[in-house]
Amino acid sequence: MQHIGLIGSGWLAQGMARAWHNQYQITLTTRDPEKQQQLIAQGISCLIYNMGDEAPWLADIDCLIIATTSKSLTVHQQLLNQIQHHPDLPVLFTSSTSVYPNDGQRHTEDSPYLLKDHPLYLIEHCLQQHPKTTVIRCGGLIGPGRHPGRFFKNKSISAPQAPVNLLPLDDATGIFAHVMENHYIGTTINACHDQHPTKGHYYSTMAESLGLPTPDSRHDSTGQGKIVDTHHLIHKLNYQLQSNIWSIDQ
Repeated sequence: MQHIGLIGSGWLAQGMARAWHNQYQITLTTRDPEKQQQLIAQGISCLIYNMGDEAPWLADIDCLIIATTSKSLTVHQQLLNQIQHHPDLPVLFTSSTSVYPNDGQRHTEDSPYLLKDHPLYLIEHCLQQHPKTTVIRCGGLIGPGRHPGRFFKNKSISAPQAPVNLLPLDDATGIFAHVMENHYIGTTINACHDQHPTKGHYYSTMAESLGLPTPDSRHDSTGQGKIVDTHHLIHKLNYQLQSNIWSIDQ
Protein backbone atom coordinates (compact mmCIF):
# COMPACT_ATOMS: atom_id res chain seq x y z
CA MET A 1 0.00 0.00 0.00
CA GLN A 2 1.40 3.39 -1.01
CA HIS A 3 2.15 5.86 1.78
CA ILE A 4 0.86 9.36 0.98
CA GLY A 5 2.17 12.28 3.00
CA LEU A 6 -0.20 15.24 3.07
CA ILE A 7 0.98 18.65 4.26
CA GLY A 8 -2.20 20.14 5.68
CA SER A 9 -5.16 18.97 7.73
CA GLY A 10 -7.98 21.21 6.56
CA TRP A 11 -11.25 20.40 4.84
CA LEU A 12 -9.67 19.03 1.64
CA ALA A 13 -6.86 17.12 3.37
CA GLN A 14 -9.29 15.46 5.78
CA GLY A 15 -11.59 14.65 2.87
CA MET A 16 -8.72 12.90 1.12
CA ALA A 17 -7.80 10.94 4.25
CA ARG A 18 -11.37 9.70 4.66
CA ALA A 19 -11.87 8.91 0.97
CA TRP A 20 -8.62 6.97 0.66
CA HIS A 21 -8.38 5.17 4.01
CA ASN A 22 -8.80 1.74 2.36
CA GLN A 23 -6.64 2.63 -0.64
CA TYR A 24 -3.51 4.29 0.75
CA GLN A 25 -1.68 4.77 4.00
CA ILE A 26 -2.27 8.47 4.73
CA THR A 27 -0.39 10.81 7.07
CA LEU A 28 -1.57 14.40 7.53
CA THR A 29 0.34 17.23 9.19
CA THR A 30 -0.74 20.04 11.51
CA ARG A 31 0.94 22.70 13.65
CA ASP A 32 -1.66 22.27 16.40
CA PRO A 33 -1.13 19.46 18.97
CA GLU A 34 -4.81 19.57 19.98
CA LYS A 35 -5.93 19.11 16.37
CA GLN A 36 -3.42 16.29 16.00
CA GLN A 37 -5.03 14.44 18.90
CA GLN A 38 -8.53 15.03 17.51
CA LEU A 39 -7.53 13.55 14.16
CA ILE A 40 -5.77 10.59 15.73
CA ALA A 41 -8.94 9.93 17.77
CA GLN A 42 -10.81 9.76 14.43
CA GLY A 43 -8.34 7.17 13.14
CA ILE A 44 -6.35 9.60 10.98
CA SER A 45 -2.56 9.52 11.26
CA CYS A 46 -1.16 13.02 11.81
CA LEU A 47 2.28 14.53 12.49
CA ILE A 48 3.20 17.86 14.02
CA TYR A 49 4.95 19.79 11.25
CA ASN A 50 5.52 23.47 10.54
CA MET A 51 6.09 24.18 6.85
CA GLY A 52 9.68 25.11 6.17
CA ASP A 53 11.07 23.00 9.00
CA GLU A 54 13.19 19.96 8.30
CA ALA A 55 11.08 17.02 7.18
CA PRO A 56 12.92 13.70 7.69
CA TRP A 57 9.58 11.91 7.26
CA LEU A 58 9.74 12.63 3.51
CA ALA A 59 12.03 9.60 3.28
CA ASP A 60 9.15 7.37 4.46
CA ILE A 61 6.49 8.34 1.90
CA ASP A 62 5.81 7.45 -1.74
CA CYS A 63 4.07 10.70 -2.72
CA LEU A 64 3.71 14.17 -1.20
CA ILE A 65 0.56 16.29 -1.51
CA ILE A 66 0.71 19.93 -0.44
CA ALA A 67 -2.79 21.05 0.55
CA THR A 68 -2.52 24.12 2.74
CA THR A 69 -3.82 27.68 2.54
CA SER A 70 -0.30 29.12 2.86
CA LYS A 71 0.67 31.63 0.18
CA SER A 72 4.15 32.18 1.61
CA LEU A 73 6.76 31.77 -1.10
CA THR A 74 9.50 31.65 1.55
CA VAL A 75 8.18 28.56 3.35
CA HIS A 76 7.60 26.78 0.04
CA GLN A 77 11.18 27.56 -0.99
CA GLN A 78 12.31 26.05 2.31
CA LEU A 79 10.11 23.01 1.66
CA LEU A 80 11.59 22.70 -1.84
CA ASN A 81 15.05 22.48 -0.27
CA GLN A 82 13.82 19.49 1.72
CA ILE A 83 12.11 17.88 -1.29
CA GLN A 84 15.25 18.12 -3.41
CA HIS A 85 16.90 15.58 -1.12
CA HIS A 86 14.35 13.12 -2.55
CA PRO A 87 14.64 13.49 -6.36
CA ASP A 88 12.27 10.59 -7.14
CA LEU A 89 9.44 11.78 -4.87
CA PRO A 90 6.26 12.77 -6.77
CA VAL A 91 4.82 16.04 -5.45
CA LEU A 92 1.25 17.26 -6.04
CA PHE A 93 0.72 20.93 -5.29
CA THR A 94 -2.82 22.16 -4.63
CA SER A 95 -3.09 25.47 -6.44
CA SER A 96 -6.16 27.46 -7.49
CA THR A 97 -7.93 28.68 -10.61
CA SER A 98 -7.55 32.17 -9.11
CA VAL A 99 -4.26 32.33 -11.03
CA TYR A 100 -6.44 33.16 -14.08
CA PRO A 101 -7.91 36.65 -14.43
CA ASN A 102 -11.64 37.39 -14.43
CA ASP A 103 -11.49 38.67 -17.99
CA GLY A 104 -14.43 36.85 -19.57
CA GLN A 105 -12.10 34.38 -21.31
CA ARG A 106 -11.81 30.58 -21.33
CA HIS A 107 -8.50 29.56 -19.78
CA THR A 108 -6.49 26.42 -20.47
CA GLU A 109 -3.47 25.45 -18.38
CA ASP A 110 -1.13 27.35 -20.70
CA SER A 111 -3.27 30.49 -20.86
CA PRO A 112 -1.24 33.52 -21.99
CA TYR A 113 -3.17 35.63 -19.47
CA LEU A 114 -1.96 33.93 -16.28
CA LEU A 115 -1.53 36.31 -13.35
CA LYS A 116 2.20 35.81 -13.05
CA ASP A 117 2.46 37.96 -9.93
CA HIS A 118 -0.18 35.88 -8.12
CA PRO A 119 1.29 34.31 -4.94
CA LEU A 120 0.13 30.82 -5.95
CA TYR A 121 1.63 31.12 -9.43
CA LEU A 122 4.95 32.11 -7.86
CA ILE A 123 4.76 29.05 -5.59
CA GLU A 124 3.91 26.82 -8.57
CA HIS A 125 6.97 28.12 -10.40
CA CYS A 126 9.12 27.56 -7.31
CA LEU A 127 8.02 23.96 -6.73
CA GLN A 128 8.34 23.08 -10.42
CA GLN A 129 12.09 23.28 -9.95
CA HIS A 130 11.53 19.76 -8.64
CA PRO A 131 10.86 17.91 -11.94
CA LYS A 132 8.33 15.52 -10.39
CA THR A 133 5.97 18.28 -9.27
CA THR A 134 2.42 18.25 -10.64
CA VAL A 135 0.34 21.41 -10.17
CA ILE A 136 -3.42 20.93 -9.72
CA ARG A 137 -5.38 24.18 -10.06
CA CYS A 138 -8.60 23.58 -8.14
CA GLY A 139 -11.88 25.39 -8.68
CA GLY A 140 -14.04 26.51 -5.77
CA LEU A 141 -14.36 23.59 -3.36
CA ILE A 142 -17.86 22.39 -2.48
CA GLY A 143 -19.20 19.39 -0.60
CA PRO A 144 -20.27 18.28 2.89
CA GLY A 145 -19.76 21.19 5.26
CA ARG A 146 -19.21 23.54 2.29
CA HIS A 147 -22.67 23.62 0.71
CA PRO A 148 -22.83 26.37 -1.93
CA GLY A 149 -26.35 27.27 -0.85
CA ARG A 150 -24.81 28.89 2.24
CA PHE A 151 -21.99 30.76 0.50
CA PHE A 152 -24.02 33.97 0.16
CA LYS A 153 -26.14 33.76 3.29
CA ASN A 154 -26.74 37.38 4.40
CA LYS A 155 -24.56 38.56 1.50
CA SER A 156 -25.18 39.77 -2.03
CA ILE A 157 -23.89 37.83 -5.02
CA SER A 158 -21.29 39.92 -6.79
CA ALA A 159 -20.95 39.59 -10.59
CA PRO A 160 -24.13 37.43 -10.83
CA GLN A 161 -23.68 36.94 -14.60
CA ALA A 162 -20.19 35.46 -14.19
CA PRO A 163 -19.86 31.67 -14.60
CA VAL A 164 -18.99 29.39 -11.68
CA ASN A 165 -15.91 27.15 -11.67
CA LEU A 166 -16.49 24.59 -8.93
CA LEU A 167 -14.88 21.39 -7.69
CA PRO A 168 -17.01 18.96 -5.63
CA LEU A 169 -15.09 17.03 -2.98
CA ASP A 170 -15.67 13.65 -4.65
CA ASP A 171 -14.01 14.93 -7.80
CA ALA A 172 -11.21 16.66 -5.90
CA THR A 173 -10.24 13.38 -4.25
CA GLY A 174 -10.93 11.52 -7.49
CA ILE A 175 -8.66 13.76 -9.57
CA PHE A 176 -5.75 13.58 -7.15
CA ALA A 177 -6.08 9.78 -6.98
CA HIS A 178 -6.31 9.57 -10.79
CA VAL A 179 -3.10 11.59 -11.13
CA MET A 180 -1.25 9.36 -8.65
CA GLU A 181 -2.54 6.08 -10.07
CA ASN A 182 -1.62 7.01 -13.63
CA HIS A 183 1.69 8.67 -12.76
CA TYR A 184 0.88 12.00 -14.39
CA ILE A 185 4.05 13.68 -13.24
CA GLY A 186 5.49 17.08 -14.08
CA THR A 187 2.34 18.59 -15.56
CA THR A 188 -0.29 21.23 -14.73
CA ILE A 189 -3.98 20.35 -14.54
CA ASN A 190 -7.15 22.44 -14.30
CA ALA A 191 -9.42 20.69 -11.81
CA CYS A 192 -13.05 21.78 -11.82
CA HIS A 193 -16.44 20.64 -13.02
CA ASP A 194 -17.34 21.19 -16.66
CA GLN A 195 -20.69 22.85 -15.84
CA HIS A 196 -20.52 26.64 -15.62
CA PRO A 197 -23.94 28.19 -14.85
CA THR A 198 -24.02 31.84 -13.82
CA LYS A 199 -23.34 32.66 -10.19
CA GLY A 200 -26.72 34.35 -9.82
CA HIS A 201 -28.67 31.34 -11.06
CA TYR A 202 -26.54 28.69 -9.36
CA TYR A 203 -26.22 30.13 -5.87
CA SER A 204 -29.87 31.20 -5.78
CA THR A 205 -30.99 27.70 -6.79
CA MET A 206 -28.72 26.07 -4.23
CA ALA A 207 -29.92 28.38 -1.44
CA GLU A 208 -33.53 27.54 -2.32
CA SER A 209 -32.67 23.82 -2.19
CA LEU A 210 -31.86 24.31 1.52
CA GLY A 211 -34.96 26.36 2.18
CA LEU A 212 -32.88 29.52 2.61
CA PRO A 213 -33.82 32.97 1.26
CA THR A 214 -32.62 33.70 -2.25
CA PRO A 215 -29.50 35.88 -2.02
CA ASP A 216 -29.63 39.35 -3.49
CA SER A 217 -27.55 40.05 -6.56
CA ARG A 218 -25.46 43.16 -6.97
CA HIS A 219 -26.77 44.18 -10.35
CA ASP A 220 -24.36 47.10 -10.44
CA SER A 221 -21.50 44.61 -10.61
CA THR A 222 -20.01 44.12 -14.08
CA GLY A 223 -17.46 41.39 -13.30
CA GLN A 224 -17.02 39.11 -16.29
CA GLY A 225 -15.64 36.09 -14.47
CA LYS A 226 -13.97 33.35 -16.51
CA ILE A 227 -14.38 29.74 -17.60
CA VAL A 228 -11.69 27.31 -16.54
CA ASP A 229 -11.21 24.83 -19.38
CA THR A 230 -10.97 21.15 -18.37
CA HIS A 231 -10.36 19.62 -21.82
CA HIS A 232 -6.90 18.42 -20.73
CA LEU A 233 -8.27 16.69 -17.62
CA ILE A 234 -11.26 15.01 -19.26
CA HIS A 235 -10.06 14.27 -22.80
CA LYS A 236 -6.29 13.95 -22.47
CA LEU A 237 -5.99 12.44 -19.00
CA ASN A 238 -9.29 10.56 -19.36
CA TYR A 239 -10.75 11.54 -16.02
CA GLN A 240 -14.49 10.90 -15.69
CA LEU A 241 -16.33 13.39 -13.49
CA GLN A 242 -18.14 11.70 -10.60
CA SER A 243 -20.24 14.52 -9.16
CA ASN A 244 -23.15 16.76 -9.99
CA ILE A 245 -22.72 20.39 -8.86
CA TRP A 246 -26.51 20.62 -8.43
CA SER A 247 -26.62 17.75 -5.90
CA ILE A 248 -24.34 18.44 -2.94
CA ASP A 249 -24.58 16.79 0.46
CA GLN A 250 -24.79 19.16 3.39
